Amino acid sequence: MIVWIASVPRSGNTFFRVVMHHLYGVDTYAAFKASEVLATAAAEDLVGHSKLPEALGAAVAAGKPDQIRAALDQLEDSNELFIIKTHARGNELFGTNYRAILLVRDGRDACVSYANYMVDIPCTSAALNTRCRGMVQSKSGLMDRRAWRDLAKIVVMNSMKSVGLRRWLVSRRIDRLYGWAEMNRSWLDRKRKPVVVYFDRLIDDPIATVTEAVDKLGIGLSPRADASVPSFHELKKRFPSFFRKGRTGDWKNHFSPAQERMFMERNRDMMVALNFVERPPISPGEISAPRGSQGFDAEYPLQ
Repeated sequence: MIVWIASVPRSGNTFFRVVMHHLYGVDTYAAFKASEVLATAAAEDLVGHSKLPEALGAAVAAGKPDQIRAALDQLEDSNELFIIKTHARGNELFGTNYRAILLVRDGRDACVSYANYMVDIPCTSAALNTRCRGMVQSKSGLMDRRAWRDLAKIVVMNSMKSVGLRRWLVSRRIDRLYGWAEMNRSWLDRKRKPVVVYFDRLIDDPIATVTEAVDKLGIGLSPRADASVPSFHELKKRFPSFFRKGRTGDWKNHFSPAQERMFMERNRDMMVALNFVERPPISPGEISAPRGSQGFDAEYPLQ
């Protein structure tokens, strides 16, 4: 049986899986526009991260949709539970219609958190060491132009942050982030509706929120009597760059008036549908995304 844990990046996906792992003792996987960043900090045990099952991993490596779908269906038909984190849209997962949990967060806060994440996380010393290690392990790695380009980007970004340009870098990232509404709509429009979990409630009451969501899935899991679940604030102390703030409203410290207007004109209907804002009078005129703008998932190939 497969359960997707789906979300726009920075909407509580990892924290949900941390709580689920500690409550139920289950492991999780990451695939399809999602990776396990905590693995670079040697903290995969915290979230119970595992490598993809062999058949699915081979299918993903081959990049053949029919082979991937067959491997997924084989997992779905088994008696074992496979919980897979994904940032792919619901209509990108090879026509599957498995059970799913959708984590939702105010899109403005998700956007700001992801912009900060992309400025900081890929540029940490652990990420830099991982990148260099991967390059030197094979001759092909040393000849990979993309790897050298990414390495140069890390060096440049760290240099820019060191001279006080971090806030400018975050703002530039915000300008490129679109697709929040489309991602959520793709899951909400599925024939098999996902269990919707709100980020704020997850942070405020993680045990009750995760337990309620798992019960709605009807997958037969029971919490362990001796379970000890770390709070978001405890995780933040251990991994401050990854578990950044965990609160609503930080977008006000980062969005310019023009960025807020742009975001709302593109995402207002979904923000209203998910009860993040009330519908205001529609202002005249439309502002479309700049050419070449990218979505939340632009950093990840569908793999």
